[in-house]
Amino acid sequence: MASIEAQIAHIWRRLGFGPGPGDIAAGLAIGPQNLIIDLCARTPTDLADWAWPEWQAGDDWEQWEEYGRFQDRIIEQFARSPNPLQERITWILMGLLVISQTDQLHYPDFKKYTNLLKQYALGSYHTVLREVTVGSGMQWYLNGFENSVGHANENLARELMELFALGITDPVTGQPNYSELDVKEMARALTGYQYNWTTGEADFIASRWDDGNKTFLGAPRGAADIDQVMQAIDQQPAYRRFIAQRFYRHIVGLQPEPAVIDTLAAAFGSGCDLRALVTAIAQRPEFLSDESIRSRVKCPMELVAATLRALDLHQLRDFNFAYSMSFLGQHLFNAPNVNGWPQGKDWLHAGQAIHWSTHARELSTRDDGEGDVPVLRRSSTVRELHAAGGALDGAGRASLALAALGLFDVAPATANAMATFAAGSWSHERAAGLLCLGLNSPEFYLQ
Repeated sequence: MASIEAQIAHIWRRLGFGPGPGDIAAGLAIGPQNLIIDLCARTPTDLADWAWPEWQAGDDWEQWEEYGRFQDRIIEQFARSPNPLQERITWILMGLLVISQTDQLHYPDFKKYTNLLKQYALGSYHTVLREVTVGSGMQWYLNGFENSVGHANENLARELMELFALGITDPVTGQPNYSELDVKEMARALTGYQYNWTTGEADFIASRWDDGNKTFLGAPRGAADIDQVMQAIDQQPAYRRFIAQRFYRHIVGLQPEPAVIDTLAAAFGSGCDLRALVTAIAQRPEFLSDESIRSRVKCPMELVAATLRALDLHQLRDFNFAYSMSFLGQHLFNAPNVNGWPQGKDWLHAGQAIHWSTHARELSTRDDGEGDVPVLRRSSTVRELHAAGGALDGAGRASLALAALGLFDVAPATANAMATFAAGSWSHERAAGLLCLGLNSPEFYLQ
């Protein structure tokens, strides 16, 4: 059975991106269940807290420095926000309501999209689904602007049902959730939007909208538009089941039983409350089970965010991480397709290990321990490990380093390798190297 320390670290990894200095001790003081309650009840952050980089009107992708800084800032928020759950749900939504740079989206589109996800991460999924669907980013990405009366483009309607709201089949009954006719009729209802090159918004233009009667998802919908589309989706039992299943698999890392899906769909409620859904998932016994702990593989973004928090690093401004993330295979706004990012073991391969080892080394050694290192570049974790490890043997130093990274109940091979390395002449550089070794361990790769 997993230790209490391992359970605390697991809670931080799944309801945030991992523990930082003091998080394990604080969690032990209140216990796993109270930690879950604490993380699920925190006050949301807002636009002032996110502190996005300034962007001049008319600028676009040619301004690579500002665009890269925007991506860096998102990852910094994932790692260091006072509301880790809000960031975790934002990341889940990025993999659920996918838009991608592959379709010539603009920086303002991604900024509005990110703001929406963060704003509603602890609120209504139904609201954020509607707002993202009619937003300029999704309209660009799934051809909404090409969808007009007499020329209905089915792309957005199909993905709205298949990937964003219902799934192809009901996860409990196994019955199909929609037909090809539903796709065609819903596409007609979603006509009417056009990009406004002055404001950068998706404007509804009545003359482009098909105002004829439509029938979809089991009922006549009249002269349906986005409001009737959302109403029809809300009436489907599969809607809440599908979203509950998606969040359960991400947070618990296992496949839920049908009865569990129904229980969580009820907790999701009429308002599609994401905070309530995640709280219900985290309070289930499966969440802290041995089967759940380390049942998922970290994607590159999770590796980076977990490392920033564990090492207590503040910013990526001087690291050019937007460029570096492309080597790790996960540029935040360049998902390979509307299904989002690869999952699980797809991230485990030799090339990934090589690239991550380089990034882990640069992050763990960016603070050389000298007094003139700027505060925002310092790692309190490395410095404290160096200070505390001087009087310890290799095993003691290794234990401190593993705990600092949130790694408990590790395999003997990992513990022995860390202890062997730590037994050498002790210095700030060796303390950083020891943490780097932990960042490359099999256990750190697991979420």
